[in-house]
Amino acid sequence: MLLNWLRKLRVNGFYSDPKFTLRKVHRWLGLIAGIQLLLWTVSGLYFSVIPIDEIRGSHLLVNKEESPLISDFNLISPSSLVSRYPALNDATIKDFELLVNIDSPVYLVKGIRLDAQNGEKLPPVTEDQALTIVSRRTGVQSISAVLVEEVPPGSEYRGGDLPAWKIDIENESASIYVSAASGKIRAVRTTSWRLFDFLWGLHIMDYEERKDFNHALLIFMSCLGVITVASGLILFFMTQRWGIFR
Repeated sequence: MLLNWLRKLRVNGFYSDPKFTLRKVHRWLGLIAGIQLLLWTVSGLYFSVIPIDEIRGSHLLVNKEESPLISDFNLISPSSLVSRYPALNDATIKDFELLVNIDSPVYLVKGIRLDAQNGEKLPPVTEDQALTIVSRRTGVQSISAVLVEEVPPGSEYRGGDLPAWKIDIENESASIYVSAASGKIRAVRTTSWRLFDFLWGLHIMDYEERKDFNHALLIFMSCLGVITVASGLILFFMTQRWGIFR
C-alpha cells in the first residue's frame, strides 16, 4: 500500500525527482550538522581512549591518605564538643567527620575545624600545611601555592570547596586543590583533564560553564543529526536497483 501511494505521488507530479531533492536536503543538513557530528565523534574518541583515572590525576597521588589507629590518640567525644560550642547544638552524627591532617586528628563539623584531642578550634589550613599535604601525597616538590577564594564560571575548580589552596607541581603541569577548611585534596587538574574539559564543553555545547546538557541548542543539534543520518539512509535505499522510485 505504501509503495503504491508513493508511486502515485510521483505519477501525479507531486515531486519530479525525489532523489535529487533529498540529495539537496541531505547536503545542506550535512553542512550544518556535520561539524558538530565530527566534534561529537572526536571528543567521544578521546573520552574512550584516555583512562578516567589519568583524567582525574589519581596516578599522581602515589601515597595513600593517612589512616592511623584510633588507639593512637586520646580523642575527645563529640558530646563534649557540643556542650562546649553552642553553635553545634543542632549538629547530627552525620555532621561529624573525623580526619587526619599531618598526623593530627581533626573533627570537621559544619565547616568548623576542631582539634580532636583537646577540642580547640583550629584556624584554616595554612600555606605550609597545604604544601606538606600535597608533598606527602605526591612525593614531589611543589612549585607554587596560591589561595583561591573565588572562581569564575567555567573555572577548572568550579563547584569545589572555597577557599582552597592551589598547589602547582611539575608533573604534567598539574594543579592540586586543597580545601582550606578541611585540608582534603579536593581536585587534581592535569593537562589531560584540561583537554577533557575543553572537549566536554564542545561535546555538550555548553561553552562557558560546561555542565548543562539539557539545553535547547544541544537538543536541536541532536535532532538535526538524527535527521541527517536518516535522510542519508533513505537516500541510500532510494538509489538501489530495487528502490521504490525506480
